[in-house]
Amino acid sequence: MHNTFNKRERLCGKKKIDALFAQENSFFSYPFVVRWQLNTDEQAYPAQILIVVPKRKLRHAVDRNRTKRLIRECYRMQKHRLYTFLSDNSLNMCFSLSYIDTKTPEFHMLMEKTTTMIETLCQHVEKNIPPTPCSNS
Repeated sequence: MHNTFNKRERLCGKKKIDALFAQENSFFSYPFVVRWQLNTDEQAYPAQILIVVPKRKLRHAVDRNRTKRLIRECYRMQKHRLYTFLSDNSLNMCFSLSYIDTKTPEFHMLMEKTTTMIETLCQHVEKNIPPTPCSNS
């Protein structure tokens, strides 16, 4: 797997974003609030992500853009864990990462937190995997 972050891996489209935020599947993994939704439609990639850094938390656009850039980089380097889990279970999902801290993060701290967030996300998804019907022959 390549460590890239394509446009098709980003969650775009008002309908998809509204559907994601209408879901109640969310959890808190400091400094992120993660909202997620399993998809039934076929996607080019197992996961699509939306990165949110609110203006209320970081006032300056420079800080917001830097934070989003760091989050994208950390996710790009760690996404293979999530992709492996999703492909093993034949799942597709959309999720959003909302950064809620009021300080601009350091790269190493954000890398650790992203790893923890991905592990927690896999645990939450695993609890909510719909059961597959067994065929008795």
